[in-house]
Parts: sequence; C-alpha cells; structure tokens
Amino acid sequence: MVIKESKKHLADNNMTYWEHFIFAFMFMIECLKMVLALIVHMFIPAFFVKYSSDKTLENAKMIEEMESK
Repeated sequence: MVIKESKKHLADNNMTYWEHFIFAFMFMIECLKMVLALIVHMFIPAFFVKYSSDKTLENAKMIEEMESK
C-alpha cells in the first residue's frame, strides 16, 4: 500500500525517486535555515525580522506552482 501510494505521489508530481529525494532534502534545508533564523530572532528581535515569513511565502508560492502543473 505504501509503495503504491509513493509511486502515485511521484507520478502526480512528475518526479523520479531521486528527484523527489533531492527536492525534499533541499526543502528541509530551507526549513532548517528558517528555524535557525527564528531562534536568533526570538532572542534578538532586530535580527532576521522578515526572513522566515518571506521564505514561508516563497515556499508556499513554489508549492502552489508545482501543484498547478
């Protein structure tokens, strides 16, 4: 069942396993950078004032564009 759903997800997104792996890995790295920026911002509000919110909007736009294809 999981393999069938995984193959469907890959086909729906027109990606190979490794393309998906690299995309997901890079997306994770971007999310980790946002987390680190938020931790710094939490202690020093003057740093990274809009970084994470801007990145969140960029990521949402990218996902919307991928879903519309």
